[in-house]
Amino acid sequence: MASLTPDPEPPPPKVFTPKYPLPAVIDYRLPGTDDFWEKFPENKRLLGTSTVSATRLRSWANAVGCSDRDRLYLVCSDLESGADIGCRGMFRLASVSGNAPSAYDSGLQVTDSIADWVTLGIAAGPFDPRDRPPGVKVNGIMCRLKPNGSARIILNLSAPQGRCVNEGINGDEFPAVMSSTGKWLAVLDLAGRHCRMAKVDWAAAYKHLAVRQEDVKLQYFNWMGKDFVELMLIFGAVSSAGLFDRLAKVVLDIVTRHARFPTDMVIQYLDDVCAAAPCGCPSLTRFEVAFREVAHDVGVKLAPTTDPDKAFNSTTKGVILGVEYDTVNWTWNIPADKLARVLLQIRDGLTRQLMMQHEVWSLVGKILHYAPLIPCGRFNIGELIKASGASSDRLATVEMSTGIRRQLHFWWIMLKATTGLAAIPPPADKFPAWTLEYFTDASGGSALSSGHGTGGIGGAFWFMVPWGRKINSGAKAADGRRLCRKLSALELVGPLICLAADMNVCRGRPIRIWVDNAGSIGIWRKGYSTRCGLCTTLVKAIGLLATAAGCRVTIDKITRCSNDGAILADELSKGRHAAFRAKLPSSWTVNTDPAWIPVSILPG
Repeated sequence: MASLTPDPEPPPPKVFTPKYPLPAVIDYRLPGTDDFWEKFPENKRLLGTSTVSATRLRSWANAVGCSDRDRLYLVCSDLESGADIGCRGMFRLASVSGNAPSAYDSGLQVTDSIADWVTLGIAAGPFDPRDRPPGVKVNGIMCRLKPNGSARIILNLSAPQGRCVNEGINGDEFPAVMSSTGKWLAVLDLAGRHCRMAKVDWAAAYKHLAVRQEDVKLQYFNWMGKDFVELMLIFGAVSSAGLFDRLAKVVLDIVTRHARFPTDMVIQYLDDVCAAAPCGCPSLTRFEVAFREVAHDVGVKLAPTTDPDKAFNSTTKGVILGVEYDTVNWTWNIPADKLARVLLQIRDGLTRQLMMQHEVWSLVGKILHYAPLIPCGRFNIGELIKASGASSDRLATVEMSTGIRRQLHFWWIMLKATTGLAAIPPPADKFPAWTLEYFTDASGGSALSSGHGTGGIGGAFWFMVPWGRKINSGAKAADGRRLCRKLSALELVGPLICLAADMNVCRGRPIRIWVDNAGSIGIWRKGYSTRCGLCTTLVKAIGLLATAAGCRVTIDKITRCSNDGAILADELSKGRHAAFRAKLPSSWTVNTDPAWIPVSILPG
């Protein structure tokens, strides 16, 4: 039904109303007239001021404690002296880049945003280019329209290639530890059905932190013939996310301590802070009150709760990281406007032969964001991950291969099927005490070891399957590696057999399958292998069977022969039926005969 249903159309853009009554301009590529600039706001002060007080942060940290004093020191240094954006060496030398077409296409919105920046002291200007100081880097600007119709201006610090600011920044020095949909699902699982949620959002997040005076000259741009300079952290710098993230984490640490709020019930994704608490628990109200108290005192500007997409007070229904959750009905769905936009990107990818690398990054990033919510989601991202890592050059082209199209089609169907009736899934790594357990093992294939294969046991179920001629003879797989050497793949055959052959027992139940191969575990948890297509096929088959049977499956590591189950599986994998019977504990009751194995699984 989803494949036959037309895609939803993105909502029409909101009518933009400028904040500043500036004279009309026909072409924003041309210099502004004297009359235009006479009415344009001015700010000639080339030094920004951080809005957050380092003194008040230290005071709060001394009063309630601090989890990371080193991080607090770095943040206070940023606030008092200006943030060092990390550009080094020749990449600080003067250069000039032009603006992107997207800036001129939204010239009215861009001009209004620049005027607002100048008024608020976020940017300085306008300046005559003839008075430009030596050593200035003039960067091009790009534009992305916000949902409210205003412009998000992005300085392109990745141009000119070979001399740009971003090439001089070591991103490893500015880590940003992001939260995710998967982590939020863990919070909801702890809070339980009917839990209350709250969301706090920093207003103009990057503009809370000024850059140091030495780096101001790296943040110039030109608009309508005049120079401007951003004085605060900017969209477009490699280091901005990391610099802001450590500030946001210090503030959140103080808030959770002040509110005595458990840290495993809150997530932070840059400027978004989302928390939950069980129904009837007063801790969430304490958290909201504490956040606003600390924010007001230290100088953090918060978005109002009038727009629930940005922030909201305690409720059972709200949008968190782009997904709407209903904790009463315990369901989730993607808001129509966001769904329409991501489906438009997917459809674009399905119809093109080539995509720019930065377009692939954007598309894959959105898909990965929703993957924890979708059954078999992680088993349909391998080709997309490879496409995302094809090049570090954002302007490189990526061929849309058959594998990429197949996975995009999966996501096009599955995302369209999100009608708000899907249950909120539990965390992928959390299983109850009544989980049904299986133990499997596999031996390497060899013509000298007839009877070696895969074996497993769980409850009354057991199986023993010897490898076929292709595996024992050392036949090569499609990638040129010998099948008998693909130990991670051979270990995954056992879990597949457990689900397929014991389906009636597994149906609707949580399942844990123990194997002694760490590689197999890693591939299962990722959902794909970049090196072995056979492993990818096997974990995808396991995931599909589990989804069809309505059961949750985890594959976990066990030390070889470390308990009765592992010992029995080891004997079965070596074809030692007599030893298996001899070592079977008297308390274990198993079927007389091994399980029937579907013919399609039996190795050739």
